[in-house]
Amino acid sequence: MKHSAASRHMTWMLENTPQPGKARPSCPSLLTRRSSPRLLASIARGALLGYVFGFASPVPATAQALDDYAEGISIEAPNDRPLIEVELPDIVYRTITRPGLADLNVFNAEGQSVPHALCVAPAETAGVVAQHALPVFTLQAAAGANGRGSRIDLSTPAGTALRIQENQTGTPEMPAAQTRAHVIDAREVPDALRSIQFEWRSPDEASEAHVRIEASEDLDRWFVIVEASTLLQVAQGDQQLRRERIPLPERRYRFLRIARADGGPPLTISSVIAESVSQPAPLKPVWFTVGARTSHEAGEWLFDAARLAPVSFARLRLPQDNMSLQIRIQSRGDMEARWVERWSGESYVILASGERRVSAPAQFQPTSDRYWRVLHSSSLDKPPALELGYHPARLQFLAQGSSPYTLAFGSRRASSKQMQACGSLIADVRGDDLERFVAAGRLGEVRTLAGAAALQPPPQPTPVKRIVLWAVLVGGVGLLIAMALSLLRRVRPVG
Repeated sequence: MKHSAASRHMTWMLENTPQPGKARPSCPSLLTRRSSPRLLASIARGALLGYVFGFASPVPATAQALDDYAEGISIEAPNDRPLIEVELPDIVYRTITRPGLADLNVFNAEGQSVPHALCVAPAETAGVVAQHALPVFTLQAAAGANGRGSRIDLSTPAGTALRIQENQTGTPEMPAAQTRAHVIDAREVPDALRSIQFEWRSPDEASEAHVRIEASEDLDRWFVIVEASTLLQVAQGDQQLRRERIPLPERRYRFLRIARADGGPPLTISSVIAESVSQPAPLKPVWFTVGARTSHEAGEWLFDAARLAPVSFARLRLPQDNMSLQIRIQSRGDMEARWVERWSGESYVILASGERRVSAPAQFQPTSDRYWRVLHSSSLDKPPALELGYHPARLQFLAQGSSPYTLAFGSRRASSKQMQACGSLIADVRGDDLERFVAAGRLGEVRTLAGAAALQPPPQPTPVKRIVLWAVLVGGVGLLIAMALSLLRRVRPVG
């Protein structure tokens, strides 16, 4: 049994402790000067084993509930997607008490916590994919070797136009014109092209054709962007196998020229659909003004952000025009931590010809530090306004149970747990497949759950285990002292 060692030591101690009306054990046989260290070790082992096996059993963690959190926001979620995603509002960062959103949870209508993950805030928009029907021109040339019979004109003064003229009738000197290639006018597409798609047919009814694609800025100098690519259209009964889309190096184009690259007859192209993707645009951060704190040191301004947001931008609002300051921006997580420098440089505001120009915001790696300091060398009486900016994180959760769900946040008594990584809630599903499973949730009104009581540190529990341990140890030491005194009275000194 687990307690056998402790039981044997305690039984030995009781059997060898002087009892009223019982004969004491013989000193030479049981207790000698050399045996006292063993006695001490036995008592200590017995006390330790008694503590470990009797009092140190693990205590199961209690399940978290809504009333463990200060505030909550209802989330309406669609029923056709397994993952729901919301952007965290600013009140979440103003209420939480632990970095990394450790005191945040999601509950369903039954009051059960559901799995959730935190996604890093995006800094820019995703590129938007669009399709454009582009005009296609048949570029014809005479069959003669001199290549005469076609002319390309580009006029650009007011209405830019592309004009291709070719001979309509053949003569002995100028044979009838033949299709040589096709030119696509892509000037109206403002974004980068990444592919083009054709409706095509081969005069010889071939099911496969290899084409070359060239690009030009002025219809004069051409350069190859696709050396050879395959177009395919095969039909068998009701089934079709088609390849009409050709990827392009992603960039903006003005003109594209398509020609046959396999020696076959020129294709007949009836329509062209181009696919463009817009460039990602930076997202505007959420800005807030930081409260100033009193500083007793010259050359520094102190601020309290009063939130644990992932700040990555900062800017000073200087009090007057045509002013410039060299500053250093620092932050720390608590009042005892050392300052960490986030940015240094010039902050200015100038006014010229009625135009007001201010310095760009300072940008640095995101930090959830609450306390901020600006070091400067100015003689201003009071600090200027400091504004901090951040991109709010996105929260994903599994739609377990019934809607509405509740985003609960702000707690000093709920146990901390590590947030799952973004995209990890459904195993083996990544990228575009994961996007198909995600739906946007709709945030409702903020409501009070436990209020300020959840933000108070919980009372320290009575250390029962520690008290019992010390009682056992003190009792063992007292017993050892009593036995030692008894030995001293009974053992006669040698010589």
